[in-house]
Amino acid sequence: MENIYFNQEAEEQVLGLAMNNNAECLRPVIDLNRAELYFPDHQVIHEAICGLASEKKGVDLITINDWLNKHQRMEMAGGITRVMDIYKKAYLPSLLNQYLSIIHECFSRRRQRQAAQEYTQKLDAGEDTEECREWMLRQMTEIKEIRNDGLISMQEAVLRTYEQLDQDQQRENKPTNRILSGISTMDNKLGGLRGSEYVAIGARPSVGKSIFALTYCINAAKQGKRVLLVSLEMDEVDITERVFASQGGGTLNEITSGNISEQTWVSMAGVMGPIASLPIWYSTTANTIEKVRRAAYSLYENGGVDMIAIDYIQLMEVQNNSRINRQEEISKISRGLRLLSSELKIPILVLTQLNRNSAKGQTIKGQKVRQEPTMSEARESGAIEQDANIFMLLHDPEESEMRNEEEKEVYKNLKGQGYQMMRIIIDKNRQGKRGRVTLAFDGDHMRFLPIARNAETPY
Repeated sequence: MENIYFNQEAEEQVLGLAMNNNAECLRPVIDLNRAELYFPDHQVIHEAICGLASEKKGVDLITINDWLNKHQRMEMAGGITRVMDIYKKAYLPSLLNQYLSIIHECFSRRRQRQAAQEYTQKLDAGEDTEECREWMLRQMTEIKEIRNDGLISMQEAVLRTYEQLDQDQQRENKPTNRILSGISTMDNKLGGLRGSEYVAIGARPSVGKSIFALTYCINAAKQGKRVLLVSLEMDEVDITERVFASQGGGTLNEITSGNISEQTWVSMAGVMGPIASLPIWYSTTANTIEKVRRAAYSLYENGGVDMIAIDYIQLMEVQNNSRINRQEEISKISRGLRLLSSELKIPILVLTQLNRNSAKGQTIKGQKVRQEPTMSEARESGAIEQDANIFMLLHDPEESEMRNEEEKEVYKNLKGQGYQMMRIIIDKNRQGKRGRVTLAFDGDHMRFLPIARNAETPY
């Protein structure tokens, strides 16, 4: 093996510095992934260093030799002469980080070479080329992120959490890593969507869940996030017509009527440039987990991907599996999307239809009253409910569902202005509280609006 795949001197320096009872050097060496050390005797000595540290004992030549003898590891470490030789070679603590970088680089080379060999074997075995490419991409992602077998110390967790909280504190009118909807009352309630969150949005047919998800996509793109929108119900023209309407290009009815006025053409021309520059990519054919993964990794390779939206999960299929029922298929798809979210560390929004029973109300005093939907009514699968970090439900209440006179007044006021009252029910939220947000839905312009503080008009 060529020496670009390992560096014996760098490994000796790192271990020797830790053995010299240097507190500043000890912690970085303990945090080193033992698998990154190429030589077996070095791995045994590293085990001894970590063992002593975990026992709150000092680390020097004497204690190392004692630990190795007690644990019958001295021979595996190369003997006392070898251990002493490593101990004597360490003399430049200021270069520790450089030595560690060399070790990391050599380890990465070894892993990449191993992955390349396995990749070649897969190709030679006649495996599907797209599946081979996706496998290789996953390997490269894992190699890039490997440190301590995925373990994170409490110290590191505290630092990361503090940095995140500090960023959130400074967030007003500044860029954020969270995905915001652009609807102030929604963002105040949820605080935005974070990486690796699997978010389900459920609603009865024709309530507006596609537009709600599209609202997140558009605003995320305005934040500079790269978005993949998988639409299995509408094609790219249908979606873009709704984007035009939501961004001030006219009403959807006129845009789709084939009889567009001159003023609407002017309005559309005014928003066309900003819309065209949005970093959103459509896929209308990614109807399996494998195809969604392929599309996501295509973006990942070419600039990255920050969010995925699926419209909607019941239209997806399981590839090459006809032996399971539909409920099991949806469960498998849901868990696959959940894993993809964790793998890419991005939020994935999944739209889901509710079963027909959710539309049935109950009879109160001789009158039929609709009930608010719950996440347990997601069609064909309880797995979506279990997998989701956040589960939101859209509900368009009727006047009979208003709980008091004040709500009735707001409802009538919105109706009079051509808006539909919409309740966003946060039925599950692993990172915060459940609750409701009341919005106004402007069906002419395909947009959701917060309701003003006086609870009478949208703004």
